[in-house]
Amino acid sequence: MPVRIYTLAKELKLDSGELSDICTKAGVTGKGSALANLTDDEVARVKEYIAGGGRQSARPAAVLERPSAPAAARPVEAVPGGAMRREDYVPPGGAPLGRPKPIDAAPEPAEPKRKTGDAPRPAPKAPPGIKLAPMPMSAAPPELVADTGPAPQKPDLKLPADAIRAGRAGGKPLSEQLRKHEKKKADTTTPSAPAPAAARGTPAPTTTDAGRDRVRRGAARKADGTVEEDRSLLGGREQRQIARKRAGAKTVTGEDDESSRSRRRKRQSRAGTAVTLPRKGNMIVVMPCTVRNFSAAVGIPATVIQRQLMSMEQMVTINSQLNTETVELLAIELGIEIQLKQAVSLEDQLKARFTGMEDDPADLAPRPPVVTFLGHVDHGKTSLLDAILGMNVVSGEAGGITQHIRAYCVEKNGRKISFVDTPGHEAFTEMRARGANVTDIAVLVVAADDGVMPQTEEAISHARAAGVPIVVALNKIDLPGIDENRILQQLAANELLPSEWGGDVEIMRTSATKGTGLDDLLEMLLFIADDKQFRANPKRTAYGTCLESRLHEGLGVVSKLIVQNGTLRVGDAIICGSSYGRVKAMYDTLDATKHVTEAGPSIPVDVTGLDTAPAAGRRFYVLSDVAEAREFALQRADEERRTVLLPPSHVTLENLFDRLGQNDQVQTLNLILRADVRGSIEAIVQELAKLEHPEVKVKVLQATVGGISEADVHLADASDAIICGFNVVPDEKARELAEDRGVQIRRYDVIYNLTDDLRKALEGMLTPEKREAELGRALVQQTFKISRVGVVAGCRVLSGVVQRSARVRVIRDNTILGEYPIEALKRVKDDAREVREGLECGIKLSGFNDIKEGDVLEVYKVEEVARTL
Repeated sequence: MPVRIYTLAKELKLDSGELSDICTKAGVTGKGSALANLTDDEVARVKEYIAGGGRQSARPAAVLERPSAPAAARPVEAVPGGAMRREDYVPPGGAPLGRPKPIDAAPEPAEPKRKTGDAPRPAPKAPPGIKLAPMPMSAAPPELVADTGPAPQKPDLKLPADAIRAGRAGGKPLSEQLRKHEKKKADTTTPSAPAPAAARGTPAPTTTDAGRDRVRRGAARKADGTVEEDRSLLGGREQRQIARKRAGAKTVTGEDDESSRSRRRKRQSRAGTAVTLPRKGNMIVVMPCTVRNFSAAVGIPATVIQRQLMSMEQMVTINSQLNTETVELLAIELGIEIQLKQAVSLEDQLKARFTGMEDDPADLAPRPPVVTFLGHVDHGKTSLLDAILGMNVVSGEAGGITQHIRAYCVEKNGRKISFVDTPGHEAFTEMRARGANVTDIAVLVVAADDGVMPQTEEAISHARAAGVPIVVALNKIDLPGIDENRILQQLAANELLPSEWGGDVEIMRTSATKGTGLDDLLEMLLFIADDKQFRANPKRTAYGTCLESRLHEGLGVVSKLIVQNGTLRVGDAIICGSSYGRVKAMYDTLDATKHVTEAGPSIPVDVTGLDTAPAAGRRFYVLSDVAEAREFALQRADEERRTVLLPPSHVTLENLFDRLGQNDQVQTLNLILRADVRGSIEAIVQELAKLEHPEVKVKVLQATVGGISEADVHLADASDAIICGFNVVPDEKARELAEDRGVQIRRYDVIYNLTDDLRKALEGMLTPEKREAELGRALVQQTFKISRVGVVAGCRVLSGVVQRSARVRVIRDNTILGEYPIEALKRVKDDAREVREGLECGIKLSGFNDIKEGDVLEVYKVEEVARTL
């Protein structure tokens, strides 16, 4: 078992360093440390070296095995090499046995043996005695007396503010303060001071320990015995405390001098200017806004706005949201002119950045049309697309019904056509509701054996709301017993008049199982594309739409994107909704193993590289780098979080004028009608036809029989429409969806009530007529020029009334100089809302200072009068 050097040295009664040297001489090298280990063989070698003559000791080998022998009986022997053991000079008590021998001293000769008859050995001499002097006796220390005086104080070396300012300016404040202190000390000790109070016969004031402490800390005693504090050596905090106490005492006693007033003026001037400074002119308020934002925009303190809202019976905080009506009422009550603007969202900024860019006509090139299949379930939409593509997708779907959005690109006569297959028209409308109208041509698939079904009518409404050309594919034409005239009549009843009957809708007869009419359908789609001239710029940065996204176990997030303009390449940094990333790879949608390096306009591809799966219908944009994409994604995520917390906003009959009546274009009210019978629908449509006006119109997106369903809510959400139900009610899912999307559903049981409400809504959409109403006249008697304000006219109201929110015509020598709004109206020194006839007032016009004495001010206001149909 290995043994450490210091353990073996302790056992052999040797020093660790000495044993290390012995190990080296015994041939055991590398043991220079006391922590070195020795094997059993090495320990035996060292012991053999010590016992076999390597260490000459007077003790026999057996003595080495008896470590309990007394140390006094061991003679001092030298170890070979001049070394000695520890017990040679340190006895068991710990004190050394005399002076140790030098290492290089020769060993003493052995005493010869005594023979018989020799004289006895003389007794050893006693050691000489050492006499020590007695210890001196010292007196006992005196007892400590407790100090009854004040506790020692730590000196306060703070300099006053003026000294610090002088030091910053380059002066010598410390020497100046010392000079002032010496001067004050000399003044207080002058012999010319009056006699003390005791000499005058008045009792001298007593000074307690605390008083003495204050005197020590910088107070100087006056000649009359009172204590006056020397504030020059006090810290800034103590000086402020003394100043506040003196100010309070003067306030109680009614004293107020010029110095205290100047201090208050300085304190008020140091407080700084208010954040809400008064604004001039027409102020812009971005909606939606909070009380804080409104206060900053108009320059009025938030407390004043909250007080005004409390008078309007609205309890709000500084972070409460204000709607448009409340902001307008506040502007009227506060007498200010504002201009409301809607905040520009991040989506609008990106859309303006990409879609607002005009392309060079020389760079525009024809692009493939994007075709979407719509129609009733099980009418053969996916089967027809499989026949065109030469695939069998429908067999892999659950129940033979499309469950996912797919996009493919095929070639016909050397030209490409992109197809989008959606699981029903609701998914098509859901994408359009997010602003992703990627469809160029809609193919309405109608089964020849079923005809026009309820979902077919809904698909017609959705395609018509999208504003795209419609091609009808009459599928399953090979089945026996087909009545084409009945189907054509049903299509004509839904405002799809076939071209063979003089309309503009092409009817293509097809069969997905036999492949009949597929070439004619593709040729018709290419003909419509040539007629519409679909063009794009492949040289610009790409943007498009996400059709669908999924999570792949090996590739991560796989997004199906379709490019609408530009060219998407591998390595581009893209943002799609709140997702961002760099395009790592692109794959063909028909062949998942085929890699694609770039995708031009109208080409669908599967893209990997986004961090999260974006929602269907989200726009994607190619940005300069990933850092910019990450910043936009984070801002968009915050925007979406705030949007989820806010209630959704859609058009209603109440806010119709606010939503649609703000521009000069012809306004349109979109309606979705649902009734219990077909006759009621026809009567309502006839009544709505009577509501005609060149500025507004009613557009019926869908008029069907039956209850209000989720499909109606999806269509109203995408088209910003109002749902009107006549003797029908929405189901529970449709009601919940409408509340979630903010779609208004109105129910009626009398046709005239429905038409009256629509008439009132349309009349509100008409641009109101503006009329001028004269309020009064005022004569300028004197003008006052005030710096930083301008010229104020001192007027006398000749007739009528002068209102602060009105406008003024300046008339001089029967000539109108201009029209200006009133910026300020005062009566004596107070602001006034209006001044009546015979009273004097001060009027400040906004943007006009060239006013003269004798000018006549004609006061008027502009009133808006509602118009009727």
